[in-house]
Amino acid sequence: MAAGNGHERETVRRILESAAAEFARHGFVAARIRDIVDAAGVNLAAVNYHFGGKEGLCRATVAMLARRTQDEVPRESAEVRRLPPEDQLRIFTRVILERFLGGPQATPMARILAHELLDPTPAFDELLRDVAGPQFERLSDIVARLLGPRANAEEIALASFSVTGQWAFYLFGRAAIERLYADLVRDPAVIDRLARHIGDSSVAALRARRLEIEAPARETNPRPAVRRPAGTVARPAGGAHRKATAKGPSKKA
Repeated sequence: MAAGNGHERETVRRILESAAAEFARHGFVAARIRDIVDAAGVNLAAVNYHFGGKEGLCRATVAMLARRTQDEVPRESAEVRRLPPEDQLRIFTRVILERFLGGPQATPMARILAHELLDPTPAFDELLRDVAGPQFERLSDIVARLLGPRANAEEIALASFSVTGQWAFYLFGRAAIERLYADLVRDPAVIDRLARHIGDSSVAALRARRLEIEAPARETNPRPAVRRPAGTVARPAGGAHRKATAKGPSKKA
């Protein structure tokens, strides 16, 4: 991408912002460069000059949105990493939902990612490397802590995919939500409620799965039997001993 003075940098910024909106609406393949430059108020030659063509513009747009995404996700925050994993998962969930249901600057990346997941283009590898990959890695770290040290890589991956599946519905299913439950989308507090709901249900499921994973270890290391004092007799279950003594000795006919 060509660099330049303040005027050229402003031109580049306008092109990238217009491109992000156009790619979000139509995907990289169907997006039209003419619509992008018209929205940016520049001519077609500006795209070739600054980006070398449509493919270069796609890559530059992904890079711009990836930087924004990295700024929004509390990936390296020492304060967040000191929190219990349950709280980390709730915070992470809220950031993702803000991108899907709110966050006007981040929304283009979410919609572009949706296009690429359904119909990958050459830009998909960059999206995976710079955006989706780091996010999934961060989520997997949190999930691994919740599942405990006995969880293997497959368990962690499956659980992480299950969590992301709950988020994805609000990206791919937004049109259905708007028609079936429009008040949910319009409510400004909906993201907080959804983050709490998804976070709590995910934490509960992961805790239950951890018990299942660790169950074999508990079975192979049972609690030691209680030693009874010499001369004592274990009582039958169900109070049978009490019933027998209450009747007294049986009489012979």
